[in-house]
Amino acid sequence: MTSNQAGSVALLLVGVVLLLMAINGSPLTRARYQDYELFMARRRRDVVENMRDDSPEEARQALQVLSTLDPGASRDPLVARVSNHLLELEFVRRLQGLHPEAEVSQGPFDQGIDAVVPMDGFRIGVEVKGGSGNVPLNGADLRRIVNGVASRRVRVAGPNIDGLLVVTNRALPAQLPRRIREVSEIIPTGVVRWVDEQDDQALDAALRELSGRLRRSS
Repeated sequence: MTSNQAGSVALLLVGVVLLLMAINGSPLTRARYQDYELFMARRRRDVVENMRDDSPEEARQALQVLSTLDPGASRDPLVARVSNHLLELEFVRRLQGLHPEAEVSQGPFDQGIDAVVPMDGFRIGVEVKGGSGNVPLNGADLRRIVNGVASRRVRVAGPNIDGLLVVTNRALPAQLPRRIREVSEIIPTGVVRWVDEQDDQALDAALRELSGRLRRSS
């Protein structure tokens, strides 16, 4: 018995919760006991806000640490937007190194085509779509991306492109070729998985494959 029983119980509760986190690997999002309340989600937002002043490499490392300590962060819309924006920055910088003729158009948080690559007389638009690498890019996602690009071209007179290459860090499903054929009726489309510079060869192959398709159909 102490003179501050509530405080002692609260500290004991925190200790038990932290022990359960260590055993189960589960993050603490919110815990409450009487007038004591803990928020990890609020702290998560603070961490994300501080990433704005970091370089893309430092911010990417910070996101990796955050996802390790707080697996629930991957379901936070703000974290998802920042992660996608970082992927765009890294990819576009790499694309400019590989194809200096590429026209880059980067808006905040993915507001349209990210780049246009002239190739073999055609203009290939590039749309970067990040996400959790463990969740495959399904047919519904792909159709939503292609429809979004098509509607923006009509609505705001977007860039004149002959084909669309969707770049993602997500896993690609086995039925992807069939899905690509379906959405290619809207815009000739290709898809490639790009995580870092190790995937540059796959990126070039996807650009050339789409360019070849456009050439055969013209």
